[in-house]
Amino acid sequence: MRAKFSGWHPKKPDEISKIWDEAIFIPDTNVLLHCLRHSTVVRDELLRLFEVLGDALWIPYQVGLEFHRNRLGVEFGAVDAYDTLIKDQEAFVEKARDRLRQLRAHPTINVLKELSALDMFLSDFKARMETARLAHPSSEIDSVIERLTNLFERRVGDKWSSDKLAALRKEGEDRYAKKIPPGYKDSKKDAGEFDKFGDLIIWKEMMMKAKTDKRSVIFISDDAKEDWWWIHRGRKMGPRPELIEEFHAEAQQAFHMYEFSQFLRFAAKRFPEINANVERVEKSLLADEQARRYQNNTTAAIERNAQLRALEDERDHIVNILSGAPGSATNISVDRSTLRVRLDELNKEIRSIGDIAGRDVGAGDGESSVL
Repeated sequence: MRAKFSGWHPKKPDEISKIWDEAIFIPDTNVLLHCLRHSTVVRDELLRLFEVLGDALWIPYQVGLEFHRNRLGVEFGAVDAYDTLIKDQEAFVEKARDRLRQLRAHPTINVLKELSALDMFLSDFKARMETARLAHPSSEIDSVIERLTNLFERRVGDKWSSDKLAALRKEGEDRYAKKIPPGYKDSKKDAGEFDKFGDLIIWKEMMMKAKTDKRSVIFISDDAKEDWWWIHRGRKMGPRPELIEEFHAEAQQAFHMYEFSQFLRFAAKRFPEINANVERVEKSLLADEQARRYQNNTTAAIERNAQLRALEDERDHIVNILSGAPGSATNISVDRSTLRVRLDELNKEIRSIGDIAGRDVGAGDGESSVL
C-alpha cells in the first residue's frame, strides 16, 4: 500500500538521511533574496551554507530570472524604508498633537508637557533613522550579489525556448483549472511573461534535472501556499502528496521540501561549520516571516472587505426591488423568483466570507511538522 500511496506517508529518518546524502539542493527565489534582506551576520551565514553545499547546489533558470527581477525591489525597498517610517511617525505624532490641542482643559493631563514629549520622540526617531541610513550596507549588498553570482556560475538551468514556454502555458491553464499543484494559487497573477506560471516552470525544471542527473531533489522554499504544502489543521506535514508522486513518476527520484529555517536546523547537524550562528539566523528569518504573514493577511483582509461591500450592495439593491422600496427600479427584465434565487446566493457568499475572516483571526500561526 505504501508504494501506491507514497506521497501520503511521511518519510522516515533513514529515508531522509539517504536523500540528503545524494540530493541536489535547490533554493527558491525567496531564499536567495534573504541574502539581501538581513543583517551582515545573517547574510554571511546564508552564503556560508550555500558554499558548504558546493556541487550539490543548483537553481532552475526561472529562479535566477526571478531573483534578478526582484532584487532591486528588495534593495530599494530597504533604502526607502527610512523615509517611509519617518513619514508614518510624523503622521502619527501629528494626529496625537491634534487630539491634545482639542483638550480645552483637563484635570490631570499637562497638554504642553505631552506635546513636548511627542516632539522629543519624533526628533529622537528621526535621528535614529538618519544614523541607520548612514550605516546602510550598500557596498556589502553589492558584494553579496557578486558572491551569489560567482557561487551559481555553471549551476543554473537553461532558458526555455518560446515554443516550450507556450506549451507550458497551455498545460498550466489546464492544471490550474483543475487545481493540480504547484502554482494554481498564482492563477490570478498577471500572465505577462509567464509570471503566474513561475512555480510550474520551476517544478518542471526540477523534475528534468533530477531525471537527467539521476538524483533526488531537496527544494528549499519559504512559499507557504497550499499548492506546495500538505497542510492539515494549520500544520505543514510536508510537500503535497501529489507532488511527491508526480516527481517519482516523471523522474524516478525522491522529492523532499523544507522551509528555510527548518533546512538550517537540519543542515547545522550535518555541517558543524554553520552551527554557531544558526539560532540568530533563525530569529531573523522568523521575524521576516511574521512580517510577511502580517502583510499578506492585511492585503487579504482589504480584498475581502472590498468583495464583501460589493456583495452587500447587490443584496441591498435586490431587497429594495423585491420590497418595492421608493427609488428602486420597476422595469426589471427578470422575474421575482430569479431575484430570490440570486438573493440566497448572495447571502451564502457573504456568510462564507465572514467564516473565512473568522478562521484567519482564530487560526494563529500554526506549527510546522515537516520532517
